[in-house]
Amino acid sequence: MTIEFIIPTFDRGAELESMLYSLLAQKDGDWKAHVIIDTPNEFPADGIIDAIGDKRIRKTHMNRRYNDWGHSLREYGKQMSDSEYLLMTNDDNYYTPNLISEIKKAAIDNPGIIYWDMVHSHYNYSYFRCSPNFNQIDMGAFATRTDLAKQITMGTKFAADGLFIEDFKKTFPNEKITRIDKVLFVHN
Repeated sequence: MTIEFIIPTFDRGAELESMLYSLLAQKDGDWKAHVIIDTPNEFPADGIIDAIGDKRIRKTHMNRRYNDWGHSLREYGKQMSDSEYLLMTNDDNYYTPNLISEIKKAAIDNPGIIYWDMVHSHYNYSYFRCSPNFNQIDMGAFATRTDLAKQITMGTKFAADGLFIEDFKKTFPNEKITRIDKVLFVHN
């Protein structure tokens, strides 16, 4: 089972580089990343991705600048995904080296969503216990079965991650939601 990361980016090269190296440091290498650049023009992200040179990382330039917190880019990436699970995140996040192996263990029962806890920089790098509810989870703190995620439209409002979770629960009330009781994610 491959986990696909959908990573919108625009002008945060150093952060994107840290994010991608957190994927390269995964103990389980069964992942791929789709970096979606919020401009049709060449950008610093291109050089970073090219320098890393890992075939699991692909990039796409959008046809115009959307500037909506990456939500339109996530929608695009979600619809292009062919992996069993996808993780829609940001370019300034990074993950612990055991993320992929933990997701795979939790995916044995084929849940619709798998989520975990995080450390959040906006709160002085404090521990943040996530729950699958509006304002209690971040986009980078959960993976969704791709077949289900494609049926929910990613909103473009600021709190699209919380809205996505709420829409998921309304659309799929009988789908299992599994918690990994570990911090696996650092939000920057």
